[in-house]
Amino acid sequence: MGMVIVPLAGCGPLVARPQPPALHDLGGGRASLAVGLALRDIEVAAPSWLEGTAMYYRLAYRSATRLDFYGGSRWSAPPVEMLSVALRRMLEPAGPVSACALQVQVDEFVQSFDQPDSARALIGGRASLVDTRARRVLARLPFSISEPGAGADAAGGAAAFSRGVDALGGRLADWLNSPELKALRDDC
Repeated sequence: MGMVIVPLAGCGPLVARPQPPALHDLGGGRASLAVGLALRDIEVAAPSWLEGTAMYYRLAYRSATRLDFYGGSRWSAPPVEMLSVALRRMLEPAGPVSACALQVQVDEFVQSFDQPDSARALIGGRASLVDTRARRVLARLPFSISEPGAGADAAGGAAAFSRGVDALGGRLADWLNSPELKALRDDC
């Protein structure tokens, strides 16, 4: 019994190559916001599920507890890294560097769909002003940012997150410039 071997090399690819994922970031050109306290550092932390580049979403109209991610889209870097860069660019220090640091704990960075065609970017967590010498928290600010999406897809989510990060930067600048925190500047 002889076998016939048919050469397939000239027939082109038999299997289509998958498209590389679309990469999204938080955009550039952020406005600098004057902060009356020159922070030693801005540290951003998040749970381990946010350490990768997956773009997470939740179909809240189906399940409040199920997370999924876009198969054809990714963040260009982990959200924590992008948020760190954005906040450092936005929160313009004034004066000599203090002994205080801003620690931002992000617990939520998810695009949430209330309806199939209606999504919003959710950024939640808390910020702490920390005296790095005494290693004590001087003040805390919980935050929950909800920014409507322009589209119910990954690109619309990325645009909403960009606006949400701008809103978070503004909220943090207002807090750092508040009378409550001005009274704590001597501790820094």
